Amino acid sequence: MLTDATGSTGGLTIPTQYRGNRLATMEATYADGSNAGPVNWSPYQEVNVSFTFSPDYSGNGLLLTSDFLNALRNNAQASLVFHFWSGATVTYRVIKNAGAVTGTVV
Repeated sequence: MLTDATGSTGGLTIPTQYRGNRLATMEATYADGSNAGPVNWSPYQEVNVSFTFSPDYSGNGLLLTSDFLNALRNNAQASLVFHFWSGATVTYRVIKNAGAVTGTVV
């Protein structure tokens, strides 16, 4: 379970209750279907690498890194689909406006 969050392009921590589930990957796209993020040749971003995102299971958070956020288009909504090893998915929307970032649960 993810919740809404606000932050900056320096990094965004999304409050997350994992409930024993583990994160497999994140899919990031724009409304036009193009890929979002620093890994722009694929919609799938690597988990636990310094330039995309990483879960903080013990701290109940999910960090979107500054590299990921700075790679997003300004004022364009990015749709993030988090895929868990259980097969569950959660969709989350992120909008970057200059240095501010807003994330909302869909």
